[in-house]
Parts: sequence; structure tokens; C-alpha cells
Amino acid sequence: MPAAKDLDPEASMWALFGAHLRFLRKLAGKTQQELGGDLHSTGSFVGQIETAERRPSSEFVADLDAVLGGTGLLIATASHAYRLAEGQPGWFETFAKTEQEAARIRTFQPQVVPGLLQCEEYTRALLQRARIAPATIDSLVTRRLKRKRLLTKMEPPQYWAAVDEATLIRLKHDDPKVAEPQLAHLLELSELSNVVLEVVPMDCGLHACMDGAFVLLSIPGRGECAYAEGMFKEQMVADGYAVVEVQRRYDLLRAETLSPSRSHVLLRDLLESK
Repeated sequence: MPAAKDLDPEASMWALFGAHLRFLRKLAGKTQQELGGDLHSTGSFVGQIETAERRPSSEFVADLDAVLGGTGLLIATASHAYRLAEGQPGWFETFAKTEQEAARIRTFQPQVVPGLLQCEEYTRALLQRARIAPATIDSLVTRRLKRKRLLTKMEPPQYWAAVDEATLIRLKHDDPKVAEPQLAHLLELSELSNVVLEVVPMDCGLHACMDGAFVLLSIPGRGECAYAEGMFKEQMVADGYAVVEVQRRYDLLRAETLSPSRSHVLLRDLLESK
């Protein structure tokens, strides 16, 4: 077994949290694997929290605290860590780092074109409609475009995206200066050997993924994790049962999607229609 990574509790509040977690875990006589199993997670995820490489959700902190004696110490430390981290790299930065390590990425967004498939015009239009400050928009667009290089790097991940037809129809009814570049961009990306784009047709009715956006990430040597995104909160999910449930929902969704070739035809028809 490899030696435990040294901790510096003074490096940050999350490093202090990790030190508290390791202390309480050892006091309880548990290995990282045992503690991960108690919480339907993995020993690897527990280890990454202990070394401040990953930040746990508030729900996972509460579960850790309960399993390790219910002292409230972990909850209090995490509360301070979250507060001090406001405005600093957080959940999204953790996700972006994990995204770069993934060998396979699978995603569904019920309302918008997935981020890695967005062109600049579309990203900018979305942010403008949300009335984000212009200076902030420029920064966010730059970050999004930088992330997109992931799909065309030397050894890119396999990228599977399900896109709702309703999203494309809404796009088609928008400004042509936004709709045409975005539809053309989707067609271009769908021709990459590592990208599989499938449209969820309107006539499938209700489906298994109506209630949320998600990304499934396959990380070599670390297995599967998921990322759930909302308007105000993002969350990395490593709980084994939760990840399996996301995978199950995604499989059910894919049973409803158009094939890549039929999806390509639909995109081209939308682009060429007047």
C-alpha cells in the first residue's frame, strides 16, 4: 500500500478539513476504503478529500461527520472552508480539472447545447440574455473556448452528447447570427471521430432525464464520477449508487435518441431551412 500523502493543515481551510478527516478516520480505526464503503463511495475519493484535491458536497460532509462520531467538527470546518472559498476556484474548477483527465465524457443538457459543443456566438448570447456584466461575459467566453480545445487535443476523450431537439428548435427561432453558426458548429464537431452527437426527438415525449443536466466522466484508474449542474449550484458526485443511477438514466435516454447519422441529417435540415 502506498504511503499516505503528507498533509499541511495550515495550507488552506480545505487542507485543515482533510487533516481533521484523517484524524477522525484513524481514531475510528477505519481505512479510506472502509470509510468510502460506509458512504457508498470509494477509498480514492476519501483520500482525495483528505489531501484537499477534491472538495466534498455539504451533504457528503454531513454523512462523513455522522459516520465518524457525529462531533460536528467536520461540518464546522467545512462551513468555514466554503465561506472562505467564495470567489475562489470551487466546484467548477474541480470539474474542469477532472474533465481534462477523462477518457470518456457523456452528457445531456435538457435546455441548452452542452458547453463543449457551443460556439462563441451562442455562449455569448446565453450570457447576454442572463444580463451578465460585459466584462464578466468576456472572461467566461474565453474560459469556455479554452475548455473546448479538449475535443481536438492530441489524445482527446471519447465525447458522447445527447441534445434535445427542443433546444435546437428554440435555437432555430433565435437570431440567425447565433443559430446558423451554432448549427454549423454542431455539424462540424459531429464529424470528429471522437464525438458522438445524438438528438433526443420531440416525439419521444417524456423521458428518463427530464429533471436535470449531468456529465458522466470516466477517469482512468479512478472509475466513474458524475457532475450535476444547476443555476446556482454545481456538484461532483462520486457516490457509487448515485453514479450508477445517472448511468441507468442515461442508458434509458439513449434508447430514445436518434442515431448519429439521423441526428446529422436533422441538424443539416435545420441549418438549411428558411
